Amino acid sequence: MLTKLLAQLKLTKKNGHVFAGVHLSANSLKVVVVTQQSATEQRVEQMFVEQFGSAAQLSAAFKTVAAKLPPDCQCTLVIPPERYMVLQIDKPAVPDDEISLALPWTIKDLVTLPDDDMVLDYLDLPLQNQLQGIKVNVVVSSKSWLADIVALFVQNKLQLVGIQPEEWLARNLLPAKNQALMLVSHQSGQDLAVQILQQGNLCFSRRLRGFNRLDQYSLDEMQQGVFDNLLLELQRSIDYFEGQLKQAPVREIALLLSNSNQTGVVQLFVQNGFSQVFAISAKDAGVQMSAEQFSLYWLALAGAIEPLCAQREVNLEAAG
Repeated sequence: MLTKLLAQLKLTKKNGHVFAGVHLSANSLKVVVVTQQSATEQRVEQMFVEQFGSAAQLSAAFKTVAAKLPPDCQCTLVIPPERYMVLQIDKPAVPDDEISLALPWTIKDLVTLPDDDMVLDYLDLPLQNQLQGIKVNVVVSSKSWLADIVALFVQNKLQLVGIQPEEWLARNLLPAKNQALMLVSHQSGQDLAVQILQQGNLCFSRRLRGFNRLDQYSLDEMQQGVFDNLLLELQRSIDYFEGQLKQAPVREIALLLSNSNQTGVVQLFVQNGFSQVFAISAKDAGVQMSAEQFSLYWLALAGAIEPLCAQREVNLEAAG
């Protein structure tokens, strides 16, 4: 994602087998470092968090991160939702090599960023409904803000190979499945993210407002209306996917919740007729971490293995 900005800044990718995910939030840098063990397994070498409260402290945090990382480490930056927007729009009717040039004109009335401060990338939706036209997911962020963050990587001699929005990364933690799977993820203080994946591809994505405090509810509190509202919204998404997009039924629901009692939440789903529901674990991602570590670092982990997942997709396409 946002490879255009990396190209403009002339950052190049080098070969290696050590990868780091650097998850930037409002006041912390969470980092996970992995080494590739096989085509589907990685070993976690490091995981740590650096706190900051100002621009000067952010710069110091990057220096600390650089001191801890191996010199040949390939870094993927994971940016938080408040620093980007994801839009689903009609795909511009231009040749593929001109889409990136056409998109700023297409979305300029949908974002608040000035034209000269937009940097964007897009993701083709693998499932299309001809009646609704061809759609793409576009992610847009501030070029000036990102340039400042990229500069911190450059100043500290960190090899930056990718920039990813949070909500496009959770799919890295699951093996690709032929049947459609709904992935429900939540970070404290944020809207709930709902995605539907098929064969590892992102086919549907939306944010659900009103659930930003989901991690603060006990199971008893969730059963006082919150969970019913959640089920209603998830069912609407499933109905749209299966009905409007004319796709096969969603067979499983995978959870990535910051709620400390994920097992109890899974049971709530089961009690309401959703039998194929499970909480994603480090084992699903092919690594060894405790449940507590995985809950704290899963976004940084997903960023760390992003280059490996992207390479697998390339290999599968080549094999096909």
